[in-house]
Amino acid sequence: MEYTTREACGQEGCRETRYFLDNGHWFCRRGHQQAGTQAVEDETFGTQGKISRVKVQAAEKIQKKYRGRQAHRLFLDTYQLILWKQCHALVNNRGFPPQLENIVRDLWALRLETYAKTIANIGDEDSQPEFFSSQPASAREDTETEAFMPNSKLVKWPRLIDTVALCYLGALLMRLPVSVGDFHRMVLRSDIPYNKAFNHVPHDMKDRLPPEYIALLEPTRLLKAEDLHNAVFDLLLYYQRQFKVQFPPLNTPILLYRLIRRLALPVDIYPVTKRLQTLIGFIFKYPTKIVGRKKPLHKPELQLVTLVVIATKLLFPFDDVERHPTSAQEPTVQAVTWEAWADIQKHFDNRDATAGRIGKGKEIMVNESDVLHMTPGQLDEYMDWYESSWLENSKGTDPLAAMFPIGSTSKEDRQCESAIEDNEEESLSWMLQMAPRYLKTREVISDPNADVPRPGSLYVRYRHESDLPDLARAFYEVAAKVTGVSLATLVRCVSQAEVQINKWLEDQRRIKHFADREMDAGDSDEDMEELSEHEALPNEG
Repeated sequence: MEYTTREACGQEGCRETRYFLDNGHWFCRRGHQQAGTQAVEDETFGTQGKISRVKVQAAEKIQKKYRGRQAHRLFLDTYQLILWKQCHALVNNRGFPPQLENIVRDLWALRLETYAKTIANIGDEDSQPEFFSSQPASAREDTETEAFMPNSKLVKWPRLIDTVALCYLGALLMRLPVSVGDFHRMVLRSDIPYNKAFNHVPHDMKDRLPPEYIALLEPTRLLKAEDLHNAVFDLLLYYQRQFKVQFPPLNTPILLYRLIRRLALPVDIYPVTKRLQTLIGFIFKYPTKIVGRKKPLHKPELQLVTLVVIATKLLFPFDDVERHPTSAQEPTVQAVTWEAWADIQKHFDNRDATAGRIGKGKEIMVNESDVLHMTPGQLDEYMDWYESSWLENSKGTDPLAAMFPIGSTSKEDRQCESAIEDNEEESLSWMLQMAPRYLKTREVISDPNADVPRPGSLYVRYRHESDLPDLARAFYEVAAKVTGVSLATLVRCVSQAEVQINKWLEDQRRIKHFADREMDAGDSDEDMEELSEHEALPNEG
C-alpha cells in the first residue's frame, strides 16, 4: 500500500504522519479516519491524455553594436549628418548663403574618398577600428592618402572639431567676411550643433554605433578658439597637399574694418595697417608649403591683428609721453586715453550682467560658485539653456513626465526679450558713440627744429607677456580675445613682426648710406676733374 506523508494524526494521542486514501477518505496507518471527505490528489486525476510540447526554435540573436565595415560606414554617416546639421544652422539661422552647403559637401566628398577602401573591405566585418598609428613615414607610404597628419600623428578618422573647420573652409572659399573667432563664438552660443551634437543623431544610429566611435563625437572639454585655429590650419594643409585645393586670401577690407570697429579704434588705423602690410609682405593667405615648423604668423588672421596692434602702437602709444605732430592733417593729432578705453571695453563685455542676464554663450562657463550669486531670472535663463542644449527630447514620453514639467510659461517671453536686448551691433554702436570719452587732441607744433617727441618715436617693443604694462596688457587682451588666440601667442606674433620691420628699416638705412657714399664719391671725382682743368690752364697759356 502506498502511503503519503502529512501532518500528525492527533486522534487518541496518535502521532502517525503516514496516510493512505480509501474511497475518497484519508486514514492514518493505524486506521484513524480523518474528518471530512478529501479530494483525490492523484497526479493523474483529471488528465486527458499525455501532454506533448513542441520545441520552439530559438530566435536568431542580432548583434546590437556594429563592428568592422558596418561600424565604419555608420560612423561616417553619423559624422556626415552632424556636418549637414551645422551647415543647415548656418544657412537658416545665421544668414549664410545657401551655396555654403554645396561647397562643404564637395569638400567632405573629397575626404570621403579616402575612406573608400576601409568601408568597402568585405572581409573586415569583425575587425576593430584603428584610430592612431605611430608608424614612421616610410612604413605608411601606401596609406598616406587615407589620413591626414596634424601634430605628427596619423589620424584615421575625422574629429568633431573638423566639422567646424570644414564649415570655415567653405566660407573661406566663398571669401565671406567671417573669422575663426566668429565660428568659435557660434559654437559657444550653441548657434551650430557641437557640444551635444550627438543628441541630434537618431536613436537607431546611436544604438548601433560602438562606444569608441561615440567618444569621437562627444567632446570632453570646452572648445578653445586656438584649437580651432590649429584645426583649420591642419585641415587646409591637408586639402592642399592631398587634393591640390587652392584657397583664396582673406576678405581683408571687411575683416580689417570689423576688427578696427570691434576694438573701437580710430579709422586712421586702416591705412597704416595697409602700409605695414606692403612693408612686411603679408598677403593674408594661408601658405601652400611650410618649410620647417609651423608658426602662428603663418595664419592670416593672426597677421591681420598683429599689424593692427603695431599700427596702434605707432599712432597711439601706451605710455604717457606727449608726442606732437607737425600738421593738423596728421592722424596722430588724436590721442587715446587708454584708461577710459579699457573702462568702456569692460562695460561692453559685462553688458549682459549689467542688464541682469547671463548672456548667450556664457552659460557654458558657469560654475558652482556663480550659481550662488544668480538672480531668479538668471537661474531661469540658465535652466532654459540647459534644457535646450543638454536634454534629449527625442526619447519616448514617460507617463510620469507630466508630473514634473521642465518648461516654463514665461520661457518664450524671456527668449524674445533676450533676442532684443542681446544685440551686439547695437552695443558696438553704443561703444563707438563713447569715443569722445577716450579720444583727445594733441597740440600741433609745426616747427621742424623744435626739440619735442614726434609721433612714431620712442617705440617700445614687448618681447614677453610679462613685459606688458597695464594699459598695453588691457589692449592686447581684448585683441587676443576677439581674434581667438592666447595673450602669449599675440605677444609673440607682434614681437616677430616687429623684428621683420626693424630688419626692413636697417636695410633701408644701409641702402641710403651706400647711396650717399656713391653720391659723395661722384662729387669728389667731378671736383678733381675741375681742379685739374684749372691747374692746366695757366700752363697752356
